[in-house]
Amino acid sequence: MSSTQEFELSRGIGFQTAKQLYELGATVYLGCRDETKALDAINRIRADVTESDGQLKWLHADMSSIKKARESAEAFLKMENQLDILINNAAIANMTFSLNEDGVEHNMAVHHLGPSAFTLAVLDLMRQTSTKPGSDVNSNAHTMLTRYSVTFDDEADLISKPFPPTDYDTWSGWLARYGRSKLANLLFVNELQRRLEAEGSNIIVLSLHPGAVRTDSALQSVAAMPIAGPVARFIASFMFMDEATGALNTIFAATNPAVRADPEKYKGKYLEPVGKITPPAQLAQDQELAKRVWDLSEKVIQARSGV
Repeated sequence: MSSTQEFELSRGIGFQTAKQLYELGATVYLGCRDETKALDAINRIRADVTESDGQLKWLHADMSSIKKARESAEAFLKMENQLDILINNAAIANMTFSLNEDGVEHNMAVHHLGPSAFTLAVLDLMRQTSTKPGSDVNSNAHTMLTRYSVTFDDEADLISKPFPPTDYDTWSGWLARYGRSKLANLLFVNELQRRLEAEGSNIIVLSLHPGAVRTDSALQSVAAMPIAGPVARFIASFMFMDEATGALNTIFAATNPAVRADPEKYKGKYLEPVGKITPPAQLAQDQELAKRVWDLSEKVIQARSGV
């Protein structure tokens, strides 16, 4: 199985999302670790979209550790005094079990704890933005739920030791780790929406699934399936939707007037393509589990970022 590979806004669904937002006239920050890749993506978008009132900028964003994610957020806060839309769609294809510098399993770091640390760091700015006349503030998270039993009873269960060691480097073990990280993020997002509503904020927080999209990450994951991998990858390369179509659910969540027109309908909801409110897995609706994930995540983030 392959080593860690991170997929950023320089390509894939993230690239297409940035491109479509730019077409709509938005100021878009492409969160990437590599400046060269980010500037290449910006140049490709500008070449494709010749007329736009928007702007494209690079933000050095690294979700691989809590400290780096928070530093990325702090850099953004020095550049902007407004944040209308936050899209958390960092993705990683890490088939082998490994821990990052925080002692956190890499899938959990990139899919949940890094984006959560970033979100918490910019949340006050989003609150301020949401009070401005005509504001439309949304936060969106990409998810794929796990079908495995999850309890998140303690810090170790959240960050590093969810399965017996014999399962760590199997395809099913990776899929379970991936699903757990996405579930943790969805539960965290649900609790964030509950807390924002309790304080009277009009920020809308949504979770979504982009669908089966023909990205490098998806094809690599399918190809790693035992026995049937090569055949499955061949089929997926024809059956999965293209990346531009795969970005549409995110664009709907971020920009569609229907969301702001009926906030109570959409707050905290899970969207399937395109814009369809769908109940997530039963586990993702567990409010007590969501509170537990929030508390554990907050504890881990504070301990590893010094806040």
